[in-house]
Amino acid sequence: MIMKKLKYFIILFFVISCGYTPIYQANQNLNLKLDKINFAGNKKLVRPIVRDIERLRDNKSTNIFDLDIVAAKKESVASKDKKGNVLTYKIILEVNFNLKGKVNNKVFSRKFVKETTYNSMNNKFELSQYKLNLEKNLISQILQDINIFLGTIGNDL
Repeated sequence: MIMKKLKYFIILFFVISCGYTPIYQANQNLNLKLDKINFAGNKKLVRPIVRDIERLRDNKSTNIFDLDIVAAKKESVASKDKKGNVLTYKIILEVNFNLKGKVNNKVFSRKFVKETTYNSMNNKFELSQYKLNLEKNLISQILQDINIFLGTIGNDL
């Protein structure tokens, strides 16, 4: 009983002392501020990204940037059976992310690409719901990558 409590105490001690911070929380104090956010492309992809990035407009940093986002979604058939029926589909999400400095004219660009394949289903409604869930997951992964990218830029400024 005492060994079990001691084991949990040691694990808790190491987690607290290692400096762990969640990804989203670590990037809240970035050393950059966004002035204009321009976006183009697939609006369903861009909206969640812009909503997440909006928090950087309120920063009080002297490093001011304009942001251009271009998002695209590509859907294709990955495989078919002998009769020509679709077996698997492929979704590719691409987000071009360009930061242009207003003060120092620095430019930071990155292309984020996530893709997945999924099996076809007989029920088309379930297939469309499954596809929407996959897209949300891919957008979430891209948001994590964008936050990591912004964190590295913020550290370099």
